[in-house]
Parts: sequence; C-alpha cells; structure tokens
Amino acid sequence: MNEKIKRLFEKAIVPAHITPPHPEVLWLIDDSASLLGFWRDQLNEKETALLTYFYKEYQHTPKAVTYTDKEWRAWLLDSDVRQPNVERPVRLIHFHLSESIDDYEALSSTWQEAFPHVITIVWVHQQYGVVVLESLDGYGDEMDIESFAEAISMDFYLDLYTLIGIESTVENSRESFLYQHELFQYLLSKSHPKHVYKEQEVLLLYLMRNSTGKEMDRIIQRLISVELLNDKELLTTVGTYFSHNLNTTQAAKALHMHRNSLQYRIDKFVDRTGIDIKQFSDAALVYMLLLHYQHD
Repeated sequence: MNEKIKRLFEKAIVPAHITPPHPEVLWLIDDSASLLGFWRDQLNEKETALLTYFYKEYQHTPKAVTYTDKEWRAWLLDSDVRQPNVERPVRLIHFHLSESIDDYEALSSTWQEAFPHVITIVWVHQQYGVVVLESLDGYGDEMDIESFAEAISMDFYLDLYTLIGIESTVENSRESFLYQHELFQYLLSKSHPKHVYKEQEVLLLYLMRNSTGKEMDRIIQRLISVELLNDKELLTTVGTYFSHNLNTTQAAKALHMHRNSLQYRIDKFVDRTGIDIKQFSDAALVYMLLLHYQHD
C-alpha cells in the first residue's frame, strides 16, 4: 500500500485478520494484487471516490465447493491445523490475472484440462489464485506453463503471470505458500518482462534486491559494455540459453534458429566479455547480473 495512503487513511484501515466478505468494509486491490480493506463508516464520499480511483474494487471469488477445495483453502488461507490427506509432494503454482474475469469456472476447467494432476485451485481474490499440483515428473515444467500462459492470454484476452514454486511435502506446503506469496507480491510490484517465473529465479532477484544495487551496477559496468547491453538480440539469445539449462540444441529450437547460429552468438558474447557462459560459474554470474539489469 502506498505510504501516503496509509498515513491519510490510518484510522480506516482494516486489521489483517479481517477478511472478505464483510459488508462494513470497502475491499480494494492494489497494483501488486494485494487486498486492501477500509472501514466504510470511516470514509466520506470524496475519500471513497479517491480510493476507488487509485485501486480496483475487490469482487468475491468462487466459493470452495468440494471437500478437497475446502480442505486446501482452510489449510493455506485459514490456518486450519488439519493438513490435507495427500501422500505425494505437491507443487504450488501462483498465478495473477491482469484483469478480473466473469467465468472463473471456465478458467479452472482450463487448468484441469491442461494439467490432469491438479488437486485444486485456491482463489485468494478475483485476480490471484494458487494451483495445487500433485508433484510428478513432467508437471510444473516451465515450458508447459509458458504454452499454457499464451493460450490463456488468447482465450481470455488478458495476461497471466505465474510463479512455479519448488515442490514441498504437504506438511510444509503452508509455509511454502506464505513464503512464495511474499515472493510473488514482490515480483508483481516490479515490471513484467515475462509471464513465467520459477521460485529459484525470484529468490535470486529478491536476494539481489537486498544487496547493494549500486555495487551490482558497478559490476555490470565493469564486465559488460553498454554496447553489449543494448544488443537486445544477443541478450535474448543468452537469456534463452540460460532458461534451457545451457543446452544449445533446446535453446536453438526455442529461438527457431540453427544450432550453429546460436553457438556463434554465444561465442560472440564470450569473446566480447571474456566470461565463458558455457561454464556454470560464469553463467551463474552473468545470469544474476542480467536479472538485476533487466529489473532495474
């Protein structure tokens, strides 16, 4: 929440333990998809108009229907002490819609059809939900989610942003949810250069943001020339190479280019920086630097 808004409406802000629906509260959504609540009797007409000008009004999300839906919602959001009865590890996929929609059932069905091992979808609010996925080999893969995000954008005329969490036991899934939620809110408060992130990526970005930004900038200026930073085609190639785990064949396929052409660009980057990104330690350094640069 904006600090000025906090100061202006300090007495009207609803405590965090109160959640919707609540008829005496004006519920709003900020740009980072966080839920804001203000006591209606503490606001006059002009103040209400001001708040609704800056923030979208919250709309109630679908209620949990099945026993499984209710069980997971209680476990993740309501601090229910009874953990869901699932033996395998789970993976949480947090997603944010750029706009609210009318047909939540259709979107939920689309998730279920694309990923058969979805256990349930927990809606936090009308633009933010969490998919609980039974963690099996081949599911939760970044490229699968990327294709799905593109399909959702076309079918529902909106942007879908996702955070693929690291798998956890059911016992630890609530703790994972809370930490991943914090990371996702942090990510949503920044720009959106792409639609799919892994938790590992955001952790790197989050850790870097808690280090000295000026020092990161100084390292970038020392190692990577301005000319190279302005070569968007080359940076896209390097970024794709990293996202495919330094696999030139898969990266070339994703970029729709010949493997030799990709290799030429990688060699070009190595020659111009002296950093051999074909080696893990060098690649990790450049990955962190570019992640900082692209989100600065």
